[in-house]
Amino acid sequence: MRLHPAVLALQEEAVELRQALHRIPELGFEVFETHAFVLRALSKARPDRVDILAGTGIKAVYMVPGARETIALRADMDGIPTTELTGMAYASTHEGSMHGCGHDGHMTMLLLAAQLIHQNRDKLKYNVVLLFQPAEEGKGGARNMIAEGTLENPRVDRIYGLHLWPDVAPGKLGVRWGPMMAQTCEFDMLVHGKSAHGASPQMGVDAIVCAAALITLLQTAITRNVDPHQDTLLTIGKIRGGVAHNVIADEVTLSGTLRVFSPAVFEQLRARIMAMIKGFAVATGAEFEFRELMHYPCVNNPRPLVEDFYTYLDDMADVELVEPVMAAEDFAYYQQHIPGLFVFLGVQGGRNTQPLHNCRFDFDEENLLPGVELYGRLLGIFHKND
Repeated sequence: MRLHPAVLALQEEAVELRQALHRIPELGFEVFETHAFVLRALSKARPDRVDILAGTGIKAVYMVPGARETIALRADMDGIPTTELTGMAYASTHEGSMHGCGHDGHMTMLLLAAQLIHQNRDKLKYNVVLLFQPAEEGKGGARNMIAEGTLENPRVDRIYGLHLWPDVAPGKLGVRWGPMMAQTCEFDMLVHGKSAHGASPQMGVDAIVCAAALITLLQTAITRNVDPHQDTLLTIGKIRGGVAHNVIADEVTLSGTLRVFSPAVFEQLRARIMAMIKGFAVATGAEFEFRELMHYPCVNNPRPLVEDFYTYLDDMADVELVEPVMAAEDFAYYQQHIPGLFVFLGVQGGRNTQPLHNCRFDFDEENLLPGVELYGRLLGIFHKND
């Protein structure tokens, strides 16, 4: 994608902003230092109004007299609970937290877009809402933002989001219409048995044995109950249970994730899992609980927005048609309310040799500029022939 001179001029500031944000990763809704940093940076771009939502979320509004539409751009703010091992001079200063999913880059692009808006108010076609959202990583902060009115006053007509993506070449944008990222359910499954001495197993109900058998059976919920053409995934990622080497465990917790691309398939799988649990309770004498911890909808790009997206590009070489991925994104909550388009931005190669959520994930800041360019074109500040 050809970059406008005004975007190329932001290269140095892109480095400064991104590396400053990278140093201060925070988790969930508790992104207080990040919140303060974004507010300071936004003040230079003079939005007409700034609202605080979801505790630490930020909504910056630019109004255009007579505008008939309002466009929202969204960036997530939180890091991940990982100790950074990049060894870079700008590495995390917050022990146990890291921007390992590129959210520092997302915020940087939105702050640079704010500068472009401020510098080009006379070219702006739409009202613009810039959303800096906390708690994307597993806590569904988008729901809180929406509940507190982030899509109202002004009423948002459509929303766009970018996500850095190591599997897409730098300078390219990855997109597809229809399901793009998985519907996800994080869950805990509790197995309640009966404790006894390990030498007298007949006196108890072994929660560990029940859990082990259940783990194996759960895999058949997909392999024998779902059409093989439907992409589905069930993973048990953590097991907790037992108190001593010679005691029959009375409780085990299985923690896992269920990922699909179809609400109908999700309901089918959930019903099958509940039936398995009920049958296991009868067969073993144990009791079972299924607790949904977080449920993200599927990121599903509307075809009209994807087709419109192509009109902003120089040519087809700017785009990679990506396959659906099993990762989840709470951008999907916005798409439940208004049309929204989610796009991957390539950061493959260069300083990046690792996948997202890796303790050594990094990227070259120059890869952010095509994202800033796209925002400028979506808002009507630039055109592909400029």
